[in-house]
Amino acid sequence: MKTCKREFIRKMKGAIRFLSVTLVTAISCGVVYGQDPVLPPANLGSANIFDGFAGEPGFVYQGFAQIFNTRSIYDGAGRKTSSDLKINSIVQINQLIYLSPVEVFKGKLAFMVLIPVVQINSSGSGPHIPRANPSVIGDLTYGTAIQWSDKKLFGKPFHHRAEIDVNIPLGSYSKEYQINPSAHLWSFSVYHAFTTMLTDKISISARNQLNLNSRTIGSMERAGAFYNGNYSVDYAIIPALRVEGVAYYLRQFEQDSFAGDRNYYQNKYQISDTRESVFGIGPGLAYVAPHGLLFEAKVMFETDARNRPAGTRSVLRVTIPITK
Repeated sequence: MKTCKREFIRKMKGAIRFLSVTLVTAISCGVVYGQDPVLPPANLGSANIFDGFAGEPGFVYQGFAQIFNTRSIYDGAGRKTSSDLKINSIVQINQLIYLSPVEVFKGKLAFMVLIPVVQINSSGSGPHIPRANPSVIGDLTYGTAIQWSDKKLFGKPFHHRAEIDVNIPLGSYSKEYQINPSAHLWSFSVYHAFTTMLTDKISISARNQLNLNSRTIGSMERAGAFYNGNYSVDYAIIPALRVEGVAYYLRQFEQDSFAGDRNYYQNKYQISDTRESVFGIGPGLAYVAPHGLLFEAKVMFETDARNRPAGTRSVLRVTIPITK
């Protein structure tokens, strides 16, 4: 039984990781065991082109529709496992942004709230397929930012933003299910996003974010801190239409812990490394209309995954100014 448990955990560790949902499963060989915690949601390729831009003070709506399809499950060494578990999702993210006229550190103070709606399904041939919560409301995220526009960097137009976000565990969660829309923990992040215009036709954008997690509510488990980043280079075919190359990267740099012990999962379950990582890359197309209206569509293919599924991520983004 002990050998069976270890093998299951080794193969399934990656399977219980997923963007925008929390997969807390602890099923092994017909017996329930503890498993290391999972990372909360992260922005993987949601915003790329013109991420550092902001318009005039007022309200802006941003919507993201994202489809993720699992291709394979990878272990801590980056090897594809024999598991045929598929965990797929459709996510609708709704974000309301307010850029105020208030100046702070020579930038504009801004606020945002974000609420995801998640539909998850799981499938596979094994006897212990994790069950997904049919409820759809994910955790609310609140952010405070400072936006700097119309600046210069090496003589080139430079727009950037610094933001602090808090993930508030208000989404759907039940111990009855192994897959839940809520991460069931508090997380805190800080990021910097920028866009620089190299020419009228070429721009570069990036977002670099650091994330810290609380313990999972009601337990002694805590997922390790991690980094995630989005990157893009685009070229204007015509002034309003741009093609882009997009990418994202996630890297967990702290081991998961239990009661403050970062060696707990290594000692108890012989999981040599609980950290996860993934890299996604692909093409995109964006339409930039007058007055700040933006449509972005892209598809990203994941590689170099560790301790998580890897697959295909398709994203549609729309930015709509509400007030002028």
